[in-house]
Amino acid sequence: MYLLTFKRSMTLFICVVVVFAIGVLPSVAQAQTKVSGKMTMTLIQRDTVAIGDMEGHVFYLTTYEGTNVSTGANKFMDDTEHANVSFADLIKGNGPHQGYGEFSQESDKAFMKWQGRITTVSGKDGPIMAFEGTISWISGTGQFENIQGNGTYKGQFISKTTYTVDWEGEYTLKK
Repeated sequence: MYLLTFKRSMTLFICVVVVFAIGVLPSVAQAQTKVSGKMTMTLIQRDTVAIGDMEGHVFYLTTYEGTNVSTGANKFMDDTEHANVSFADLIKGNGPHQGYGEFSQESDKAFMKWQGRITTVSGKDGPIMAFEGTISWISGTGQFENIQGNGTYKGQFISKTTYTVDWEGEYTLKK
């Protein structure tokens, strides 16, 4: 009886070790790097098309440039250039937006795709446009070649041509 219980216990132990190794080793081999930052972006170009189907329905295609400052323990792209190209389909300042962003520091670049929602509310000094959504790291060059990962962002316009955005996420460098 003791030998049978011992064999069952050893079999269970080996199964647990194998399951642990299969589940954990790939994530150890490609560890997630947590990153976060704050960007300040200024309008470079805006094309606007009034759709005309209802009051306040406008399509925007915009380009913004600015800087990123890392806010996390990992100094990912700290004090670097950032560029965004985006479009938004808004009705009275509310609706979806999406686009692409590029972090750039010499030959090291990280590209992301993002999507989210813009919300506009009335403030004492005029409308306040805020936005939030998700990001996905899609490609890179230099030390960020084969970057993959995701995260979130949240920000607001501080003037008609400038916004700030706080973002956070994590990435891996796939081999």
